Amino acid sequence: MLPNMRTRRITGLHLTGTSACPISKIPPKYSNDDWDYNNKIKFRITCDQERLAERIVEDSRRVVDDVNDTTRNWQREVEHHLRERASEIRFLCDELNKQKKTALLEDEALTTYRNRILNAIGFLKEKSLNICQRCLVLREGRLAVDLCEDDVDRNLRRELKVIKGCQCLMDKALKETNEQMRKLRAAMYLLDKDLAQKDKSLLIDEKNLKLRDSQHDLGNSDNASQPCLYTLGEWQQKTYLNIESNAKELNSASQLRAYIDLILCQVCEDMQNQTDRTNEAFDRRITEVKHIKKCLENKHNDTMNHIIEVQRNIQLLEAEMSDKNRAHQLCLTRLSNRAARPGLEMTCDEVQQSLYNELDALKASICRLQQKIRENKASLRYLMHVQVMQEEEINIKNNSIKIDEVECVTLRQCLKYQSF
Repeated sequence: MLPNMRTRRITGLHLTGTSACPISKIPPKYSNDDWDYNNKIKFRITCDQERLAERIVEDSRRVVDDVNDTTRNWQREVEHHLRERASEIRFLCDELNKQKKTALLEDEALTTYRNRILNAIGFLKEKSLNICQRCLVLREGRLAVDLCEDDVDRNLRRELKVIKGCQCLMDKALKETNEQMRKLRAAMYLLDKDLAQKDKSLLIDEKNLKLRDSQHDLGNSDNASQPCLYTLGEWQQKTYLNIESNAKELNSASQLRAYIDLILCQVCEDMQNQTDRTNEAFDRRITEVKHIKKCLENKHNDTMNHIIEVQRNIQLLEAEMSDKNRAHQLCLTRLSNRAARPGLEMTCDEVQQSLYNELDALKASICRLQQKIRENKASLRYLMHVQVMQEEEINIKNNSIKIDEVECVTLRQCLKYQSF
């Protein structure tokens, strides 16, 4: 209410008595001007508030439209970046999967090569080394002069040295293969870890792409203010570092497989060459021993023939000796009988002289026959000694042939080297 109207209303009050307390009698009435003025004022206030409300509503609509446009623009930009991010993650996942697939194939190949190395080591230990050492032990069973360091022994020891050298080479290759497999699997672990994180991140971003502000189950936003730990450059660098590390290990594994192929071929070639040389030495030695044995057998037959001939000759000499003893006894008997001649008849006539000459000749003949008998018996003893010696040598050669041809060569027949 305006001041003048209030003043006018107060003038209608009457004061009575000394208490100075107002006492109202009849409420005062406003004038027509007051009524008209009041209506105009109220109408003007109403119009002002309506126009203010219209401006506020219009501004609010503009703000809403602007906010909606801004929100839609940001949402479109976020969705665009989400799609780009998802596309980039898919691309990197594809690269990681390719690397993982190649790494798995390379790991299988390295496992196969590792098994080849183990097969080579097992063959060298269980067959090559065992057979070579067994042959050396068996050849220690040769007898007498045959227990010599011949070409076979030298080749067997050379073969033993080659086997041990190949074993060292295979052990080194096995260690390198195990180490390379460890490095490759470590790189595969990092790939798997990175791939799992990217798969989860891709699922999150794809889920975010499907979310709309009209949905009721948007969930909570407790972790919305959590800061990022890495930059985009660090993220890309880490992924590409994993890919480069895996590619580096793949290249190293490929080079290692080529190296293993080379050394396996070299080991097989060296072992086969040395085995062939040792087998050839066995063949030459067996041929030589068989030739010596054949010569000894021929000599043994000749010796047996000579023994028989000497024995027959001794029998002839002894028979002749017996005849000469009888002739000697006859001569002595005749001389003894002639010694009984009486008197003058005991003359040294031609008969007597002939008997003396015959006796001397018989004694000389008997001495010569005895000498020849002794010589023949001595020769027979020597021949029999030679016979025993020849038989011993033949037995020695038979033992050597049995060891080399029957035992060693039979053992070595299974030494066939391949590329494992």
